[in-house]
Amino acid sequence: MGRPEKPVNNAGGLAAQFAANLRQLRAQAGNPTYREMARSARFSSSVLSSAASGNRLPSLPVTLAFVAACRGDKEEWRQRWLAVTGGYTRLPTRERTPNRRSDGQQYPAQLPQRPRGFIGRQRELAWLRTPGDTPVIISGPTGAGKTDLALYYAYGQAAEMTDGQLYADLGASHDEQEPPSPYDILDGFLRALGVPGDQLSGTPGYRVGLYRTLLAERRLLVVLDNVWDERQVRPLLVETDASKTVLVSRKRLLGLRDVRRLHVKPLTRADSVTMITTALPPSVVAEPDDVDRLADVCGDLPLALDIALRRIALRPQMVLRQLLDGWQQNGSALSWLCIGDLSMRETLRSAYLTLSQPARMLLHWLARITGSDAGPLRSDEDELADELIDAGLLVHAPPEPAPQRLSPLVRAFALEMAGAMARDMPLVAGS
Repeated sequence: MGRPEKPVNNAGGLAAQFAANLRQLRAQAGNPTYREMARSARFSSSVLSSAASGNRLPSLPVTLAFVAACRGDKEEWRQRWLAVTGGYTRLPTRERTPNRRSDGQQYPAQLPQRPRGFIGRQRELAWLRTPGDTPVIISGPTGAGKTDLALYYAYGQAAEMTDGQLYADLGASHDEQEPPSPYDILDGFLRALGVPGDQLSGTPGYRVGLYRTLLAERRLLVVLDNVWDERQVRPLLVETDASKTVLVSRKRLLGLRDVRRLHVKPLTRADSVTMITTALPPSVVAEPDDVDRLADVCGDLPLALDIALRRIALRPQMVLRQLLDGWQQNGSALSWLCIGDLSMRETLRSAYLTLSQPARMLLHWLARITGSDAGPLRSDEDELADELIDAGLLVHAPPEPAPQRLSPLVRAFALEMAGAMARDMPLVAGS
């Protein structure tokens, strides 16, 4: 028989009461030893013993492991833990330690600003909320609102992900030739989770294993945005029902297996109209047909609609029909759809530059024709069409009869690029 357990530290307040309840659960299970409990839990006997000491509140993963080892109701105890902690300790302002919870763990809160005025996507959100223990990939056309969907979902899950949220943008910045490596992201995440610097000097394999262990032990939400390719994220993927990982990419990342995939399309026309009518200043003159035209010109893409609506708000006396007529006459929609550092043309250009030369040629050809002018693509063009889909430039690719449908903005951009290439060709030939 082992040594008698020390009494609960009654000076621990809520922690003491919580520990007493854990000990009562253990007694109801027949008082298994902590070593016996550790065999079925993912924590050592000392960690489980500390959870019932009353010195401090255990983390949620430790609590649930303790409960499972005693054959208790994990969901009931999850709710008890949330009721006691509120997810993390809230101290008076002058005493608060930023990003640190009552059990000493750091609580990262790295999500960017919550997307305001989010419209639609109820089907996609319902799909994202279904339980699963594998990472989720959100892909889709350029400007379709993939990041906003991921962030809206993430904020809705934040209360349940009681150990915090991690976020990283894996795209290259304007002054970078290459996107960040997974190990740069990994080290940043480990620091955010409180891992001491001396543990970051190990091999990449050691750091990957440490990261995966932390995600298995804690309830964390991880959002990896603007993923370039599979190699960039493969070391960061974890299969666990404790934490959740969401990847956002133009590409479908087909090289990753054992993941759940959500392909985001442009908004429905009804949701586009709702987005427009909700954001238009009351003084703007806009007939229903004009609202529908604006949605059509923007290809029902949330990014294009957002830019357009913010620019319209700067001119609250605008007549929407006059603006749209000007776009039609001058072909100036792409030039007008920019505000601050947001530009539809530059967003499309960043996707275009990832294409191979044959894929660019196919895009130019598709932009010049209408749906009735072309039949199904040749077999050698199917792979190029897949390249366009993965760049987020081909909005829809049904198997037949016309896999060449482009949004109006992509078509206009592709015609610009085709024209620029045609102008440059004589210079290249004569050089």
